[in-house]
Amino acid sequence: MKEFFNSPRGFNSKRSSKKLPTLENIICVLVFIFFFLIYWRTSCPAVFWWDSGDLIANVAVLGLPHRPGFPIYVLLAKLFSFLPFETFAQRINILSALFASLSLLIFYQVFLKSLKLFFPARDKVKGAVLISALCFLLVFGLTYSFWIQAVRAEVYSLNVLFFSLLLFLIVLHLECRRLKYIYLFFFLLGLGLGNHHISLLSTLPALLAFGPTFDARLTLSLKKITVCVLLLLLGSSVYLYLPVRASSNPPLAWGEIDSISSSGGFIFALETIKDLNLGFLSDIFLKLSQIFKLLSAQLTFLCFTISLIGLFLLFRHNRKAFTFLLLLIAGNCAVVIFMTTEFISTNPDLHGYLIFSIFGLAFAYGMGIFLMLNHIGGSSSFIHNLLLVIFGAISFFPMFKHYSEANLSNNRIAQDYGSSILLDLDSNSVLFADNVNLNFILRELQYAEGKREDISIIDRGLLSSKWYVKQKRRQDRALFSDIPENLVGESIFHALLKRSLTLGQPTYIEFTERDTGLVNHLIPAGYVFKVSRVPVGQLSKEDLLSQKRWEKNNPFRVNLQDESFYLGDGVFQNDPDAQRVFALSFYRLGLFYQLKKMSSSALDKFSLVRKIDPGNQELIQKIKDLEELKTLSKTSRPSLPPSQGKPSG
Repeated sequence: MKEFFNSPRGFNSKRSSKKLPTLENIICVLVFIFFFLIYWRTSCPAVFWWDSGDLIANVAVLGLPHRPGFPIYVLLAKLFSFLPFETFAQRINILSALFASLSLLIFYQVFLKSLKLFFPARDKVKGAVLISALCFLLVFGLTYSFWIQAVRAEVYSLNVLFFSLLLFLIVLHLECRRLKYIYLFFFLLGLGLGNHHISLLSTLPALLAFGPTFDARLTLSLKKITVCVLLLLLGSSVYLYLPVRASSNPPLAWGEIDSISSSGGFIFALETIKDLNLGFLSDIFLKLSQIFKLLSAQLTFLCFTISLIGLFLLFRHNRKAFTFLLLLIAGNCAVVIFMTTEFISTNPDLHGYLIFSIFGLAFAYGMGIFLMLNHIGGSSSFIHNLLLVIFGAISFFPMFKHYSEANLSNNRIAQDYGSSILLDLDSNSVLFADNVNLNFILRELQYAEGKREDISIIDRGLLSSKWYVKQKRRQDRALFSDIPENLVGESIFHALLKRSLTLGQPTYIEFTERDTGLVNHLIPAGYVFKVSRVPVGQLSKEDLLSQKRWEKNNPFRVNLQDESFYLGDGVFQNDPDAQRVFALSFYRLGLFYQLKKMSSSALDKFSLVRKIDPGNQELIQKIKDLEELKTLSKTSRPSLPPSQGKPSG
């Protein structure tokens, strides 16, 4: 047993000339098919929230998404989008499933080769290798953190694919010591940095620790080091797409990119870095505890416990593997602490940042199962086979826990939400949106699906950015023709609002708390409000009936008249982003009605929001004030103005 647990002193053994057994080849194919079918069947059929809309829209027009631009993702997705099946958005969503499934196939090979390198006596224990490898894949591939990245348009599954390839190349180099794997490693590293560079760079210390900084022949040779640097730069040259494409003024381009130097500032967010301080360290222990809870919840308690046992066993019997996983988890968590300003456990992007920590724990889980099975290898075959079944069954726990959250196959809420706004607007309207989430969804609807291209959409929040104002001036010359060049932010918003009304264009805004002065010029039109040039007193019956019809057929798929609130399919209930958008939408409607002194309507909307955010004390106080106001009005007593407050959701 001591010989089994001791890792080899070196890895200079010749590479086996034998091909993989037929069984392993078959299992590789089955692993890919199994996970790809799961991800395909649970993938989102349309645009999803946040970055998905921006990515799909930019793929459609070969644009420049939000920083760092993700050039390799945009180019690969554009190529994949030419395949003639499903809708454009579905194809990009399914591409994530393809990236995720390929990465799991490669991880399967990495796990097997790692066992061969670290524990060469593995073949003596029947079934332990296969079961531990499959358990690792099940736990990792079916956590919400990984699963949700495989069913929507996002860059994180491609990031994991690059990581899997880099890890695979290191293992191949450890097997046979060939420089070609090192050279390919640096090229793929550069190419991978063209996707989500921050999170991939967080894995680099762990990758270098896994391979003993590669090879003495490499570190002692200036020529070979130069080749590695050149290959890294060659892979990173994919970022040249940004200034090259920006020079042609694409319809969508985030940031001002007119040279290689400005591209560097855009990619690395230099302006943001200048403004950073050490404030993020003030709540470091709180974030660490939140990360710990999230990771344990992802793996489920039992699988998380086994992964910790696996880390302990690796610490005792193979320090190299333990160091690799420890550095991987620590580096990943450090990036999350540094990058996140608000820790929302239901935010899919937060889970995307934490994927490599999930991988490290799942890998330790598989190793722990392998080492425990080998430790009891001398037991009866009945006990051994029983443990194989038990460990296999436990590995499905994450799937049972996260299926309803990760299954987006019936989730069209984001698409319906955006469509309900666009389709009800007058022809050639101007719409001032006030949140990036909505703007990204509307981008996808216009540029990828071709819906309501006559609508001019202006992101009010981005009007504070000079590059965005410059871009909009170029795209809508008539609207911006008489607007002074020095205006930005709220000043240019009000100038554009006045200009649009002067031109006679139907104008709509997303009402916010800043717009109290516009209340008497607004008419509800679903989620947005139509702006009137002349003051509007009481809303007409026709306007109120139209608004009630929209609320009854709201895009959030909830029954506003039902006490249970949720419809039977549970899609809304399992979509935290939809719930947050619903709460914001109806809160703003309630605020508008409150300012219009329509207390009953305001109370109705705030009560709906309270079902989403029942613990919000400001909202509870607002409802209490409105109820008192309603009671006072019935008794003809003078009323007091209600207090202000908004939901945290």
